[in-house]
Amino acid sequence: MTYPALLDRPAFSPAASPIRPMRAIMLGCGVVGGGVIERLPDGIELVGILTRTPRPEGVSGFPVFTDPDAVFALKPELVIEALPGGAAAEALVERAVREGCHVVTANKDVAARRPDLVKETQDAGRTFACSSAVGGGAPVLETVARLRDSGVKVGRVRGVLNGTSNFVLDRLASGRGLDASVAEAQDAGFAEADPSADLDGLDAANKLALIAREAWGVDLDPASIPTASIRDLPAHVLDAARLDGRRIRQVGCLSRSVSGVRAEVRLEALPLTDPLSRARAEGNVVVLLPERGAEVIVAGKGAGRLPTAGSLIGDLNRLLKAKR
Repeated sequence: MTYPALLDRPAFSPAASPIRPMRAIMLGCGVVGGGVIERLPDGIELVGILTRTPRPEGVSGFPVFTDPDAVFALKPELVIEALPGGAAAEALVERAVREGCHVVTANKDVAARRPDLVKETQDAGRTFACSSAVGGGAPVLETVARLRDSGVKVGRVRGVLNGTSNFVLDRLASGRGLDASVAEAQDAGFAEADPSADLDGLDAANKLALIAREAWGVDLDPASIPTASIRDLPAHVLDAARLDGRRIRQVGCLSRSVSGVRAEVRLEALPLTDPLSRARAEGNVVVLLPERGAEVIVAGKGAGRLPTAGSLIGDLNRLLKAKR
């Protein structure tokens, strides 16, 4: 005998408890921060934004503060850091860690130089995410982590890691002067007011340190990584590369051997067949060479509002997924 009424009835399940949104504050609301706010994932309740200048009208309906004590008094679980960098930004990231917050940041300088903050966050059962600090729209750290977790051992890394320097090198190769090339990068929103970290290879060195940590659990001091500056690049070298069918690129190199990890940022004249030559304008290209198997190439836009904001949002979505 069958009982249609009972068979058609859905199985009983208790009502799922609604997931409480994660209370968050944002530090900084410039080009990148504004991009994050426009696409803020569901599951995050933005309760305050810290800026340097007052905005009585708020930003997109969110309250704005100029006093760090006031914004941290909101008791956030999550701090989204989108400041230009510098000592003040580092102090605020440190405060977020000390107060037991999850941290999602694009600050590659702090993330690279302060492994203690990353460790302290993780030891407290929190997340310190900085995918946007390397590669912008190119998922470099995410790809390195996936390879590592699947048992693939990366032996070497070569990459065009700084979109601003690549943009400038393309402009120099077309005959523009350095000052004009940098000004164009600034107008496009790729370069900071002070482009030294990009031109001198310091930004790329920070990114190499982050890749080494993700791939091998090794903490490198970015300040100890040898670098070469675009400002020291003679015009005749650019001309010779062009006549020889090559492109000058700022290349970050990492390798691991029994003697340890070596890192360097150098300027190379690459043949057009080299994957790194494909990085044009603000693009990034990174080649991961496993100890066994085929190379893995990761590419994407490395500078600008959308790539960086998109990477921050990716970290936020991964954090939310992990908490469900």
